[in-house]
Amino acid sequence: MAGRLGLCVRHSQKLLTNFRHLQASSRDILQSPTFHPHLQRTLCTTKADVQDDVKTKCVRLEERSLVQVAGSDTIPFLQGLVTNDVTCLNFENRVMYTMMLNVQGRVLYDLLMYNLQRTPDSPPYLLLECDHSVVPALIKLLKMYKIRKKVDVSSVTDEYTVWALLPGTTDPPAFVSDSGISVTDPRLPTLGNRVVLKIGTNLVFDCVEGTLEDYHTHRYKLGVAEGVNDLPPGNSLPLESNIAYLNGVSFNKGCYIGQELTARSHHTGVIRKRLMPVTLERPSSLEAGSALTSEKGKNAGKFRHAQGVHGIALVRLAHSHERLTAKVDSGEEVGMKAETPQWWPKDPQQA
Repeated sequence: MAGRLGLCVRHSQKLLTNFRHLQASSRDILQSPTFHPHLQRTLCTTKADVQDDVKTKCVRLEERSLVQVAGSDTIPFLQGLVTNDVTCLNFENRVMYTMMLNVQGRVLYDLLMYNLQRTPDSPPYLLLECDHSVVPALIKLLKMYKIRKKVDVSSVTDEYTVWALLPGTTDPPAFVSDSGISVTDPRLPTLGNRVVLKIGTNLVFDCVEGTLEDYHTHRYKLGVAEGVNDLPPGNSLPLESNIAYLNGVSFNKGCYIGQELTARSHHTGVIRKRLMPVTLERPSSLEAGSALTSEKGKNAGKFRHAQGVHGIALVRLAHSHERLTAKVDSGEEVGMKAETPQWWPKDPQQA
């Protein structure tokens, strides 16, 4: 596999031998001031802890591609186009989640932006991760707004690969180098690490190879939308897509395309629908956009996408605790249950 990402962590047999004569209880060990905290955790590791060790899964995200934006005007150029504050994407803060909206304030593209700037004084060099199917449209849109700005926009799909490291017992390494970047996903730490590598790069990390199905299942269980299947261009509102919860918007930056509706909803509005994780009663071929119906027959939202029985849907919060149903083409009903993510605030109706 091109990019077997790796790090080995071993328990020291020598340490265990040196301390084997100690008969104190685990409580006494933890209270002893002569033990380093790492050694205390090692000595108190149980057989169950060892059995529960979970390997990190590394998944090649073939559905995601990269667009390069470089040049002296890169930051001010993107600042007027995306929802987040691009001035915060710097030499120390290497990754940012954001969206591009249309003039009506609806989501066009969800983006992860990586700063591969080599030194604090060097020109900005950003990679924009997006759904692979929208690369030509994204480049066309960026070039339309470029005008006379000193910015170079191009596809680097053939130069880099995108990976997700799904969380395991051992934290994956974070790094920035000439060969790529590895960072904690800026949306949610529980999503794991995002890794961008130059094609042909081989790094070592103690992980097992995962599949796209593993990645989508993990993401849907958390309730995080990504790509055109979950966020159909021109049909999604950023706040209903939980952009504020996922660190993808700044309400203090200057103007950007589509800002008015988003700012007004945040300052004066109430969010009555949100993208939520759903668990289907059985795998089905539900189409994206299928209407959801509550137990009392009321409109409860729209289904978006699923991997097996785990999926995501736009749900009216007033019906989020009810059993919901949707119909497949044959007319047969499929039941599902929405779940409130643990990472949401207590009042999800607040914008």
